[in-house]
Amino acid sequence: MVGTTPAPRALVIGLGAEHRGDDRIGLDVARALRPRARGEFDVAEAPGDASGLLDLWVGRETVVVVDAVRSGSPPGTVRRVELGSSDLPEGPAITSTHGLSLREAVALGRAVGRMPRHLTVVGVEADDLGLRDGLSVPVARALGVAVQAVLLALADRASP
Repeated sequence: MVGTTPAPRALVIGLGAEHRGDDRIGLDVARALRPRARGEFDVAEAPGDASGLLDLWVGRETVVVVDAVRSGSPPGTVRRVELGSSDLPEGPAITSTHGLSLREAVALGRAVGRMPRHLTVVGVEADDLGLRDGLSVPVARALGVAVQAVLLALADRASP
């Protein structure tokens, strides 16, 4: 149809800090997904806290954010949360490891009208968030599971 603009591609955002142990899992998932995107979805990295998310996801229909979390589950546990119109669970269910938390970024995005229509969070339970390079063993083992969780979230949104 002439004059119509295609919907923007889905966006995967890896959130994390490069040299904070397991906090880099979001970045590593984004890097693992980049070669698989093949023009079907976009991939971005958001090092540091979640304050830049609103700029990254503005105008997007579907966004998947991957982040290290602390919920009390065993390290390496992968959890997928579909936000829709609800907020991230309160308390220990899923807590971001950053200064401006993902929960706060979502609340801010809603307050200023800058939210994607569909937002999924894939959280990976962190073990070691100390100043060091590399992931702990349980979180490194969860990398493939987190990648698959993101791909499944994208597939679910692409299905009619």
